[in-house]
Amino acid sequence: MSTLWALTRRELQALWCSPIAYVVGAVFLFLQGFVFWLLIAVLNDPRVDPAFTLAQFFFGNTFFYWFAALITAPLLTMRTFSEEKRTGSIELLLTAPVTDAQVVLSKFLGAWLAYVALWLLTVPYFVLVHSLAPLDWGPILTGYLGTALLGCVLIAIGILASSLTRNQVIAAVLSFVALLLLFSLGILDVFIRDPEGSKVIQYLSLIEHLTGFAKGFVDTRPLVFYLSATAICLFLTGRVIASPRWRA
Repeated sequence: MSTLWALTRRELQALWCSPIAYVVGAVFLFLQGFVFWLLIAVLNDPRVDPAFTLAQFFFGNTFFYWFAALITAPLLTMRTFSEEKRTGSIELLLTAPVTDAQVVLSKFLGAWLAYVALWLLTVPYFVLVHSLAPLDWGPILTGYLGTALLGCVLIAIGILASSLTRNQVIAAVLSFVALLLLFSLGILDVFIRDPEGSKVIQYLSLIEHLTGFAKGFVDTRPLVFYLSATAICLFLTGRVIASPRWRA
């Protein structure tokens, strides 16, 4: 465990010592601040259904939420393996007394913790609203939980994409395209006539699973989906970096 934490700390230091993390963070917070201001203005409109809550709108029910998620994850993960392979530092890492699983998990945890930290920086928005009007914190907390679990899948896919190339830009594009395809599954559901096929599409959709969290519900199905998808992507990443051809 101490080895894993040391490797994770190394990843966090490498990430926050690069300008990309601060650029991504600044753009992310500006976008979320604008979205929050916009949602407050919309919810104050008497024509809006009072059944909708701030959490429902903020977590997954706007284009801006998914845009931020689909852009942030590839940018945070694009350098994890590709940059180390390009510079040759990966050879030192893989010949150190650490396992491939520890290397993959540390890359994942470093990027995922940075992703979670960015979303946690939006908590003051809700605190500010709470100082002016009462808020139901249940859906807000579950919304952050759903966002963190969604981040596991997004980051794991980004890590896998980064292990497939030594070019950061290509890694970011591969990750974004893969995430965009998963995102589009929920939209394709309207074209599926078969009920069983529709259920499969809905289960694989990133959009559908987050809806319950934004309403304050914690279901086992999204938990299984997010954790299973994360485990599969990390396993595939481990197989990629373990191959002799990749090490060469």
